[in-house]
Amino acid sequence: MEKAGTDDALFERTGTETRDDAETLEITCRPYAGGPWNPDHQHGGAVSALVAYAVDRMPSPVPMRVARFTLDMFRGVPLTPLRVETRVTRGGRRIQGLETTIYDGDTPVTRATALRVRTTDGLGELEAAPASAPDLGAPPETVPEFEMRSGFAQIPPFVQACDLVPGRARICGEPSITWARLRCRVVADEEASPIVRLAAVCDFASGTGNVMDYTKYSAINPDLSTSILRAPRSDWIGIRGVTTRSPDGIGQSTASIHDAEGPIARVNATLLLDRR
Repeated sequence: MEKAGTDDALFERTGTETRDDAETLEITCRPYAGGPWNPDHQHGGAVSALVAYAVDRMPSPVPMRVARFTLDMFRGVPLTPLRVETRVTRGGRRIQGLETTIYDGDTPVTRATALRVRTTDGLGELEAAPASAPDLGAPPETVPEFEMRSGFAQIPPFVQACDLVPGRARICGEPSITWARLRCRVVADEEASPIVRLAAVCDFASGTGNVMDYTKYSAINPDLSTSILRAPRSDWIGIRGVTTRSPDGIGQSTASIHDAEGPIARVNATLLLDRR
């Protein structure tokens, strides 16, 4: 599969039903949503982007933005037509809670919660000094040809939908830096918000710093939790991640997320480790 272009997309919205404090989307998956572990399943980044897109569409009583969203991916999310249901679980003018469930037919495959917080222009005196990120350096000026790790037959379609410059940790627990940006649209013929585009690449935190022989082992993250300080102001997203693991088959990845101007988010993911 060739690299995605700016007119390509991960999904297509084929139906919408809006009710009081709830919305149901009918979604068709496009090939670029595909992931690394099963050719019939989506990449976690595509799932994360779809949830953020569904949340982003929900109205709020005052200006708000997402401060945190958490995904539990119960099963591999297939590349088949999906139903995405989002509802407001807690209304309010300062804090709003939302829940999104992705269905494969009648089977829930992902459930997510999101917290939106009101925004204001009246607290400018509390703004922190601009934060530099010397440990991440600057976003890459050129994108080298991506080299897939041993253990995978091909580059996953979702990776072909991104510009990706991964770091390589030498030992487990050593920080590693990955830079990523989404090349295409999330939903066909629609512009994605900066938060949705951020959500699309945050799943790369689960592999950043993960020193593992993928010819022998797999490391699937069944969850993803992202706390967002502010929306990104650049296309490139820097991920400074650390992955640790336990011999009982559970690992953890945690990462600080930056744009070209400084820190913007933190990500945590649980890893399900297994033999291949």
